[in-house]
Amino acid sequence: MTGKENGAAQSQDGAARLPLAGVRIIDFTQVLAGPYCTQQLALLGADVVKVENRAGGDQGRGLGPATDPGLLDHAMSTLFLSVNAGKRSVTLDLKHSRAGEVVRRLAACADVLVQNFKAGTMDRMGLGYEALKQVNPRLVYCSISGYGQTGPRAPAAAYDPSIQAASGMMAVTGAVGAEPLKTGYWLTDMATATQACFAVSTALYHRERTGEGDHLDLSMLDTAVGIMAPTISFWQVNGQEPLPNGNRSQTNNPTSDAFPTGDGFLMVAAPTQGQFAAFARTLGLADLPDDPRFATLQDRIANGDALRKTFIAALAAADAGAWEARLAEAGVPASRVSSVPQVCADGQLAHRGTFRPVPRQQALGGGGGVYVDLAFHGANTARGTNRPPPLLGEHTDEVLAEFGFSEEEVAGLRREGAI
Repeated sequence: MTGKENGAAQSQDGAARLPLAGVRIIDFTQVLAGPYCTQQLALLGADVVKVENRAGGDQGRGLGPATDPGLLDHAMSTLFLSVNAGKRSVTLDLKHSRAGEVVRRLAACADVLVQNFKAGTMDRMGLGYEALKQVNPRLVYCSISGYGQTGPRAPAAAYDPSIQAASGMMAVTGAVGAEPLKTGYWLTDMATATQACFAVSTALYHRERTGEGDHLDLSMLDTAVGIMAPTISFWQVNGQEPLPNGNRSQTNNPTSDAFPTGDGFLMVAAPTQGQFAAFARTLGLADLPDDPRFATLQDRIANGDALRKTFIAALAAADAGAWEARLAEAGVPASRVSSVPQVCADGQLAHRGTFRPVPRQQALGGGGGVYVDLAFHGANTARGTNRPPPLLGEHTDEVLAEFGFSEEEVAGLRREGAI
């Protein structure tokens, strides 16, 4: 690896080396998919240098605004805070005549570059893969875009909702007969980010064995269609168009659905005969599997409305949390439909250490914030950061000095308005 090791190379307890310590990443990404990718890599120890436009920075700084005046004054939106922990910020005007000089010097000493401009944007600025490969043949260059770097839709702008629409996700989500519905969170952005981490890690492994860098072309649409693979297969194999089915199972099994209880909704997934029987017994309906209307899966599908009414009448006797516990003991997959505040207070997530503390800069009043940790745990894989999401340009002088820029050069770039 070519990157200089830094404070991010140690886990929060300082006891173990982070697996990506020494990997240096130049991050030209904005909003969600790219920043979430590079945050995950930063939590594993990569030194992520976030390059932002000197006029306003990452678009995400102004999206999902915070209510804290200090955060608002420093363009630290809730969205930005969620995906930028562990990074350092450098400001650079990419349209400035000296921008190319700066980027090439950064790329020459980097392991990875990640960008999520529209296809062709970096090439037009002379900063595409082929150009930067000349200064660093070992560079792993990751391009994230809505539709990919090639093809008829490649130049089009994209955000998560438009990709959900293009991928078929919206056509199969929501209530029967209702208008198409997107998810209540940025599904394709976050999934593409995770796919990009996989791609970058694979390319770094390949480079360690061969010495070769690579250009990785990540498409949000490709990622979304990959997530849709089982649903798409239903059409490709059976010739039947998948349609929205509300909260019921995609197989239309009425024992996999969301049901009202004494205080909220309970999501049950009891698709097998044994789970249906256990569900019925737990609800005090042990004779239900013997009812000829519900004896087989096809019988239950044909009489789904009657079965649902029977379940709802029984579930009204207790709240969703109580039913969740009873069904867990019976071996039936089920969970109350939790609100976001309930998720943040969840005991299982607390046990897993999912919400990690991180300090805030004195300019923001100090104190602490929180980021969501990586989803995997390994006995020998340390992770974590004590570096908060950066203020715009907070580390410009520090980073440029590390990349070999003299004080005079930095001062000149600032006088000329490049940084």
